[in-house]
Amino acid sequence: MFDRIAPTYDQLNAILSLSIDKVWRRKAIEALKIGTGDTVLDVATGTGDLALLAINRGGKVVGIDLSLQMLRRARAKLDHNHPGSTYAFVQGDALAIPFRDETFNSAMVAFGIRNMEDLEAFLDELYRVLNAHGRLSILEFSMPERWPFRWIYLVYLTYVMPYIGFLISGDYEAYRYLRDSVMRFPSPKTLEGIMATRGFQIVQSIQLSGGISHLYLLEKP
Repeated sequence: MFDRIAPTYDQLNAILSLSIDKVWRRKAIEALKIGTGDTVLDVATGTGDLALLAINRGGKVVGIDLSLQMLRRARAKLDHNHPGSTYAFVQGDALAIPFRDETFNSAMVAFGIRNMEDLEAFLDELYRVLNAHGRLSILEFSMPERWPFRWIYLVYLTYVMPYIGFLISGDYEAYRYLRDSVMRFPSPKTLEGIMATRGFQIVQSIQLSGGISHLYLLEKP
């Protein structure tokens, strides 16, 4: 599915979020406090937007994603903006990350955690590959709690977003999946509980843009 929508992925992100997603990504990177030479794992790297921000701060980034078409676009984007940068990518499964224990100083995932088939196994893998005191920044969609904003967002998510996605990408099923995955994903409070049971310390958990998105900053003790 992600291979199919890769050609229009960046364009639709900008349209569907009114480019607010760029602000969210910057906040996710700022929370990690990446230093020059830090090793950073970008899970579900997609077309590399988060990786590019981490490289701008001096990080040595490895992106992992199941979608080869997404990775090809990420590679082209990074080569254009940072020729010779320390960015590598791996086509692989985030539930079986092909790196040794305690490989990375930081890890991050933007709008990818809800696509994991086994959320606890995913968190366990990230815990494993992070160094002690390593930080994990997770950016994900959520459902606003307050009415009438919640009702307005539900109308947008249910009807408007899949239709725009179909018009531009030609793939209605992919954007119906996006809608359904957001609506059935655990609430931030529930997700915080799961994160804590996997050993992470929750440093920050903050709503963004009225609850449309949520930022979680975790640390491995």
